[in-house]
Amino acid sequence: MTTFATGCVLAWAGTAIAAEDAPAAREEDGAEARRALYEALSAPPKGYLRTLAGLSFGGGLRFNNPYRLATQLGASAESPSATAPYTTLMGALAFGPPDGLQHGGMLGLSFALRGVGQTVLTPGYVLMYRGPGRLLAYGRAGPEILLSPDLNVGLTVAGGGAFFVTGGLGLVLDVAGSLFYGASTWEKKYPAYPVLSASLGLILDVEFLP
Repeated sequence: MTTFATGCVLAWAGTAIAAEDAPAAREEDGAEARRALYEALSAPPKGYLRTLAGLSFGGGLRFNNPYRLATQLGASAESPSATAPYTTLMGALAFGPPDGLQHGGMLGLSFALRGVGQTVLTPGYVLMYRGPGRLLAYGRAGPEILLSPDLNVGLTVAGGGAFFVTGGLGLVLDVAGSLFYGASTWEKKYPAYPVLSASLGLILDVEFLP
């Protein structure tokens, strides 16, 4: 009888302790759920994508002018000459935090607007930053492929910035330095032709949220 009574007392005590611990356990589970939700909401969004499209007009300076082109700006063959004005269509995709550093790829297609018809294809890597304000800054690098009138491949390094008048539409300035190898001359068998160019245009920024 004493053993039975002792067992009942122990069972009652265990039930009472469990009943007292139940609210604490529920509160701890609720706090853990709230912590997990906060971490999920405060984590950087995944699957974010920024797309850019632009149209710009520009011109440039070609250094080392062995053929004394009509647009020569100096007295010697090594003096700069003006390139033909051109227009460029550009598109880019970038990944990364919406208000942080992003990277991706870009593709540009340029056409000469005067003189000998030229078409230039510019694929490349792009690194950009757009914070919470109206400014975007970027740098890009890659090959520059002259498709016509004669095939040639050079290297381009460029940088620029955009000021957005609205959330997605802005003005963009691009400054690029290019280097091409050309036909041999009496002075040099493998001459290099540096080109410095700048363009101004419109840019459209479209974001795809996860």
